[in-house]
Order: sequence, then structure tokens, then C-alpha cells
Amino acid sequence: MGLREVNLFRAGTTLLGFSGERVQPLGFIALPVSFSDDNGYAMNMVSFAVIRAKSGYNTILGRTTLNSFGMVISMPHLYAKFPTSSGIVTIRGDVRQATRCFQIAAQLVADQLDPRKSQPVVPQEGVINVTLGGRLF
Repeated sequence: MGLREVNLFRAGTTLLGFSGERVQPLGFIALPVSFSDDNGYAMNMVSFAVIRAKSGYNTILGRTTLNSFGMVISMPHLYAKFPTSSGIVTIRGDVRQATRCFQIAAQLVADQLDPRKSQPVVPQEGVINVTLGGRLF
């Protein structure tokens, strides 16, 4: 995108990460975000917090942004829909790309786990093994 740190608005704030860690943003920037399909088009200015982090995602759109478009999200279907003056816009996700992003995120979390802190699984009294479809659970 050709953005540089000088393009960022500085703010003395700390963000709370997904796993509870504190993250100091490099800054904030407002950028135009647009969505469209054959039924319509919508564009809003969105304020992004820019952070330095390993992630499988390029950006994360929060509730404020989704609400500004009037979006309704269906995670199981990987769909987002929102109204425009010319019709309902439908955005379809890509199952392969969503799976890949999830795998990267899961691997990043696994890489941060300290194996010395994990506890071995100890069989508990009164636990019954259940067989489902020929597999023991």
C-alpha cells in the first residue's frame, strides 16, 4: 500500500490482545474500505490500529466497522450481507483461505506454548471409554 510509519496517527493507548497480552500499536490510520457485488457498492472510512504481530490475517474488521456497513455475518456459511440503495450485497468467503488463516493462527499459538508448563493427561476414576463409529473416544 505504500504506507509508512509517518502516515500513522500516534495515540498513547494500549490494546488487549486475543490471548490477554498487552499490545502497543505503532499508530492508527483511516483508510477507505469498500465492498461490492453485482447488486451494489458501499464505501466507508475505517480507522485501523496498526500493530507489529505474527498473524495469518492481514486485517481484522471489528464490530464497529461491520455495523457501519450494516453487515450481517454468517460464519458457518462464510457470508456477509448488507443493504445498499440498489440491493443486498453478498460477500462470499473462501473456505480454503479461511482454513489456511486458521491453521497459521493455530500454529502461531502452538509455537508460543511452553511444553514444560503442560501437564500430562492423567486417567480419572469413573471415566468411561465410549466407542463411536468404531473409534475409541
